[in-house]
Amino acid sequence: MKKLLTFLLALFALAGQGQEIKMNETTFSDYKALLNAKGYRLYSFDISELKGSKIELYLKEYVDSQEVKSISILGGAYAMEPKGDKLLLGALPSDNDSTLTYYYNLENTLTYTGVLKTKPIFWDSENKWVTQYHTRPFDMAPVEKEKFIPLMLYGSIWYDEKWKITRFCGENTIKPDLSSDILKYLPHYYILGIIVH
Repeated sequence: MKKLLTFLLALFALAGQGQEIKMNETTFSDYKALLNAKGYRLYSFDISELKGSKIELYLKEYVDSQEVKSISILGGAYAMEPKGDKLLLGALPSDNDSTLTYYYNLENTLTYTGVLKTKPIFWDSENKWVTQYHTRPFDMAPVEKEKFIPLMLYGSIWYDEKWKITRFCGENTIKPDLSSDILKYLPHYYILGIIVH
């Protein structure tokens, strides 16, 4: 029995010595995590079934769950037929905390970068104003022409009185009918999307 125990201990010791860490080739997924940490977010949408239609870039703004603005980003005259199969929509890091930068790319058709104003919230327990926004994509629903199709939420953190912290937690995707629970807590948010004509 003693020999068996000695043999097993020696075997485990040798197995532990054989382990090593190897260098991996860096992949795009690795860079994506790095870019996300710096504030870059990008969502890709397949719009190949919308060939022959015109797409209008659209934006809605909400304060305390009430819609306060609904505008065509480039004006209705700029609705255009896509020449590609992809729509990219994203967020870029901003140089300051009073604006947000967003990005639309209609493949082979149009690239547009715009700026949105932020609204700071008061963090009671820290006695200071803070500004921080995060994104979430929307669940996809069937396309209805001439109706707003939400694609990306750009929302503010909120202050949690009970736990004395700021947070931005909830669903990973937002329901197009705006029934997602997270929206009840956001003091300010934008919804970026399209209208198909």
